[in-house]
Amino acid sequence: MKKYMFLVFAICLLAVSFYTVNAYDATKVKNSKASPTSSAAENDTAILGKAEDFTLVDLDGNEVSLSDFKGKKVFLNFWATWCPPCKAEMPEIEKVYQETKDSDLVILAVEIGESHDTVKSFLDKKDYNFKILLDLDQSVSTTYGITAIPTSFFIDEEGNIISKRVGGMSYDEMKEYIATLDK
Repeated sequence: MKKYMFLVFAICLLAVSFYTVNAYDATKVKNSKASPTSSAAENDTAILGKAEDFTLVDLDGNEVSLSDFKGKKVFLNFWATWCPPCKAEMPEIEKVYQETKDSDLVILAVEIGESHDTVKSFLDKKDYNFKILLDLDQSVSTTYGITAIPTSFFIDEEGNIISKRVGGMSYDEMKEYIATLDK
């Protein structure tokens, strides 16, 4: 009987958690005008706010600030090594990087909360060339209100967040969001 009650309680708790997360994400998505399930081209390109400046360290120990890229478009991605959707989209991000590395688009991938050694070990098995930054204390992800990963922001040359995407993206979806920066 105790096992049955525990199971019922666990299912109820899971259902309430699922509802709460979906309701919260739906509100954020509605407010950001960028639905994670709709095409980027269908979304308004209204400015969602100014991107908060930050300074993080890259894997080589160099400090990198968002403001270093003023006048450039920025694809800002938050991820973690343990996140399956994050890992699935990284080859797509690399493909976009290879196509745009000589353009005015900068790709910054902010790894949330894991040590340098963990991230380095993960990346040693990959051939990613876009800039990886370490948010060791998760202060930047907190500033950007990250509640799910991967989450990406698309920032125009003036530092305005034009769109936000919660969830993994395909190559084509990334290109659509990047295209909104040209409008």
